[in-house]
Amino acid sequence: MNYSHAKQKVYQTAVRLNKVDLIRLSAGNISCRTDDGMVAITPSGIPYNVMVPEDIVVIDLEGNLVDAGEGRKPSSEYLLHTSILKHLADVNAVIHTHSSYGITFAALGRELPPICIELLVTGGPIPVAPYAYPGTPEVGEMAASIFLERPELKCCLLKNHGVVTIGKSLQEGFGYALDLETGARIYHQALQVGEPETIPPADITAIRQKYNLIADR
Repeated sequence: MNYSHAKQKVYQTAVRLNKVDLIRLSAGNISCRTDDGMVAITPSGIPYNVMVPEDIVVIDLEGNLVDAGEGRKPSSEYLLHTSILKHLADVNAVIHTHSSYGITFAALGRELPPICIELLVTGGPIPVAPYAYPGTPEVGEMAASIFLERPELKCCLLKNHGVVTIGKSLQEGFGYALDLETGARIYHQALQVGEPETIPPADITAIRQKYNLIADR
């Protein structure tokens, strides 16, 4: 199996996320499901400014290496990605960012309410998964359980850690990750001058219907 196309897509998404400061250095990780059901994922410990498509690693859903350059290992958070992909058959992309405003609210353990369209389209209110030591199976299991409970949800915060976003494609996942950080920044700014008001529940339903933001799992 030739994985060059999947590797290129993961690489390009990493470059885009790095440019908008949702990931930096080697923090954060990106994966997508390949045509044969494997997982193309960013490698461990390689800064994004020197990464090349050939650095992307392919593993199976158990974390076993399928295709990797010499000395290349999957991201230390590969269990986060494989857990979600195992549990959610409709998800083909997982993006874990270390975005500044997302981590701010993750550190507070404070969910993001639907105060704007950006937080609504990502499934707001955006919950906070309980803290789990990074790189452990618990991180992925808890995130997957939240997404299973909330089919409309596209993002969740990881307590004291970061953000995880899912999508049917890497492009969709990138859009949700950017929307989440934009919404978190708006919420943070609004808190500086007052108590933000959420979108009325009736309007939330109407907006979701208008933009086809309906549960699909």
